[in-house]
Amino acid sequence: MQNSTTRSTHGPAAATHTDSAATRPFTRRPSRLRKFTVSLAVALGLGAGTLAGPALDTAAGTDSATPQASAAPNLIGSLSGSISGITGSLSPRPGNNYQSFNVKGKTRTAIVDVPVNSAKRKKPILFMFGGYGDTAANAKRYSRLNAIAGRSAIIVHPEGIGRAWEGAPYSKTRRGEDVAFVREMVRSLSKRYNVDTHRVYAAGMSNGGGMAMNLACQAPDLVAGVVSVSGAYYDATLNNCRGRNVPTMLIHGAHDDVVRYGGGVRHGMHYYGARSAFDNAARRNSCNMRTLHGVRAHALTAGFTYDGCRASTVLWRAYAGGHNWNAFAPDAPQAAWHFLSRQRHA
Repeated sequence: MQNSTTRSTHGPAAATHTDSAATRPFTRRPSRLRKFTVSLAVALGLGAGTLAGPALDTAAGTDSATPQASAAPNLIGSLSGSISGITGSLSPRPGNNYQSFNVKGKTRTAIVDVPVNSAKRKKPILFMFGGYGDTAANAKRYSRLNAIAGRSAIIVHPEGIGRAWEGAPYSKTRRGEDVAFVREMVRSLSKRYNVDTHRVYAAGMSNGGGMAMNLACQAPDLVAGVVSVSGAYYDATLNNCRGRNVPTMLIHGAHDDVVRYGGGVRHGMHYYGARSAFDNAARRNSCNMRTLHGVRAHALTAGFTYDGCRASTVLWRAYAGGHNWNAFAPDAPQAAWHFLSRQRHA
């Protein structure tokens, strides 16, 4: 299968234009400009590990829940594409191991990467769902989860029917079909490999972030934790949820002009904003909704959590972020794995 471009898209129109600086394909520039870009990023404290793994398992700090954005985001946002491109150009691109799964008579596929010597110890499964229009190979390339968690977890990048996931207005699957696909993958992979079924995780970007949240909603018995980045939370992904606590982390850019932080309507369907999706998860996780704590973890990021949650529930508002898989403040794959790897079903 031929890989697509590295751009993660949410809607059909996004395939022909750039949603944010961080999603632009990297093109080589004169070395002087490249050195300047990297040097400026370092000077501003935006190395690859910046805010890589914020915990926020318990409430901390009493900063304002709506701290003011600094003047830096526009400048830093313009650099993010170059930084991401440089990092991506240095990363190895291993071959893709596609596996097939029979889901109620339909053959579906996913890229499955298994750590070496995984038979010796049970391994968690980490699913990564790409955005609308992403192939599994494209999601694998930009997610960088293999580089972060490839030695510790079986990493699965599923292929969506029509390159989309259920719950969105453009979905080719009805609600429940993609959840059934995930259940079948867990069942099948548990037969093939030494899987820790108490540690099944899901992460996603855009429409894929909505899919991760949809799993927490529909299949809380299956997933031990979910992370959504720039998530598209169409109403169907969060309605009529089943009751069980699922650790949840959301990362969303304040400058996302595709799936807006405050919610809205897209493709003719309403979607929840990041704060509303966070509150939805917090209620299901039995948090004390009267006590919201804000944490200014970085000049370009603020974190939020509630008291008394039975499962960790965290929202990161990235002031420099657009509609992208965040490369810094926080570093999405680092933050996702740091959060998920500590979660386990009882």
